[in-house]
Amino acid sequence: MASPGLAEKRARAAASFRRGLKSARGAWAEFSAREGTQAVAAFSFFSFLSLFALLALAGGILGMVLEGKPELYRRMVEYLAEQVPGLSETIQEALNTSRDLGGVLGLAGFAGLLFTGTKATDSLQLWMAGVWDGEKPPFLRRKFKGLVMLLVIALAAGLGLGIHILLVLAAGKVGFLEVPLLLAAVAVSTGIHFAGLAFVYHYAPEKRLRFRQVWKGALLASLLINPFQLLLTWYYSRLGNLSVVYGSFAAVIIAVTIIFYTAYVVFLGASLNRYLSKGWSEGSSPGMTEKKEEEDSTGFPAGKTQVGR
Repeated sequence: MASPGLAEKRARAAASFRRGLKSARGAWAEFSAREGTQAVAAFSFFSFLSLFALLALAGGILGMVLEGKPELYRRMVEYLAEQVPGLSETIQEALNTSRDLGGVLGLAGFAGLLFTGTKATDSLQLWMAGVWDGEKPPFLRRKFKGLVMLLVIALAAGLGLGIHILLVLAAGKVGFLEVPLLLAAVAVSTGIHFAGLAFVYHYAPEKRLRFRQVWKGALLASLLINPFQLLLTWYYSRLGNLSVVYGSFAAVIIAVTIIFYTAYVVFLGASLNRYLSKGWSEGSSPGMTEKKEEEDSTGFPAGKTQVGR
């Protein structure tokens, strides 16, 4: 026979599970009611276009670096020809274009990145304005906030992924610290993503939000982003010796999947924040609301029966 303490723990665990399940259903209902799928599609589309602008910007920077340095250019062409023998001429033409049009290509890439990047953040801001029943930000303010969010997102994503990869590679070389380093990689990257997402959830709406209204969605989103980050780390650490042709196709597929999945996670985190905030705005937490509903349905306090009374 189970002890009273064990039975109480099981009851609390079951209640926590029900509250979590109810919150998940509520967040999904909030997401669906606000046409979240369309907003995710718009965010993902412009985020994917940003990759091409980023490549153009990187090509422009590379061209400016190679200009006036024929020895560096020759060694780079030779190295790439060895790694990709079937595409050596194509790569050489691309490098020639980058070297000849370095400044123009860089400016075009930077302008394209600003356009596509701010369009992606526009979709997030406008959607969150509807979710939080706030006003839509004016055009110039929306673009300025979009630039700030782009910087924060790029910093959080780059820093989190970079530290994660470094710790994972270090774990592979230091055998006796492998498990602690892998756990540290997950914890540090999750913490960085959590900070970035909490800032975005707080900053994107025009409505002033408190930390308690955004941290749960930010935590959920940062935890759900980590599995795909692990996949990306594994891809770049294990598939480097495959043919670059197949690697390029795989990289495109992985990039599209990661962008769409991450967008869904970010928007669902915002939906969870809104759902939970409705409980707080009514003067009680969602958990307290669920307990009250149970009391109202039975006429007695939760966990009590007429006999036990």
